[in-house]
Amino acid sequence: MKLITLFFLALFSYAGTAVSTESYVTIGKVPAVVLKQGRAVDALIPATVLKGHHIQANPATLPNLIATELTMEPMEGLTIGKITYPKSKPWKLKTASTVIQTYEGEVTLKVNLTSAGLKPGNYEVKGSLRYQACDERNCFSKPPF
Repeated sequence: MKLITLFFLALFSYAGTAVSTESYVTIGKVPAVVLKQGRAVDALIPATVLKGHHIQANPATLPNLIATELTMEPMEGLTIGKITYPKSKPWKLKTASTVIQTYEGEVTLKVNLTSAGLKPGNYEVKGSLRYQACDERNCFSKPPF
């Protein structure tokens, strides 16, 4: 039986202001997945949010917040299915009354993949992660937002 191995190339963006180039989220090593024709498999994408920070959940709690969003680049012969976001944690600014849903620390996103005609071999799948990072006082967003 011929197998298809997919390797994930992390081209993940960071969120920052004009005065900050700090990366608030680090994508860990994404384990290779092995696909069989027509069968779905979940690829696990580990991420670490910088200590003392959080990023907005998906969906975002409020309309003015930017939800975390994983986007995978299309690849001929590969069906990119449902993206599952981690369970969020409630967070509240000390001076606010609204509780928002966030991710912090170590989190894992899942991407459902199905081979739809890929020839056997090794492939790289690229993606990007859009997010809004916040600390206890400020939220940051990457231009053009």
